[in-house]
Amino acid sequence: MAKPRPRIRKAPGAVQAAAGVSWLALVAATTLGAGSLHRVRAAVSGDARSLGDSREGYRLIVQSYAPESLGSRDFPGLRARPLGSTQRAVTREELERGVAVDLVGLDQRAADAPVVVAWVERGPADLEFDALRARPSAGAVYGVASVPPAAASGAVRVVLSRRRS
Repeated sequence: MAKPRPRIRKAPGAVQAAAGVSWLALVAATTLGAGSLHRVRAAVSGDARSLGDSREGYRLIVQSYAPESLGSRDFPGLRARPLGSTQRAVTREELERGVAVDLVGLDQRAADAPVVVAWVERGPADLEFDALRARPSAGAVYGVASVPPAAASGAVRVVLSRRRS
């Protein structure tokens, strides 16, 4: 007869914590000298009619910044470095419904709650993998939202309602 296996007791909340973490967050958290790690959930939506038609499709780029990086018109300056960034291809229908995005950001110091900047522009998502150097093109539709400190578990809403000139 086989011996029964001993039961392993899990720490309370261990399963819930592991389920909500992306592989990128785990890699970043285990990197030596990574500094401060923050994870931001954003729900990005906008009026797709403002985009116009595009044969190439649309790309959504979402970046997080330290609050002091904001320049004029609530947009980060040209030399501001994003803490985290991602991009993906989206359709007009997805944008109307809302697109959920997870960002993992690294900073060498403990930062205040970051600011999320998102924009959509015509073209496929063919920029570098993480879109850290991406900047909105003329005609891109963008939105900016501050992450409240209490929003650690919820998503910050970013509405794309401004046009970049």
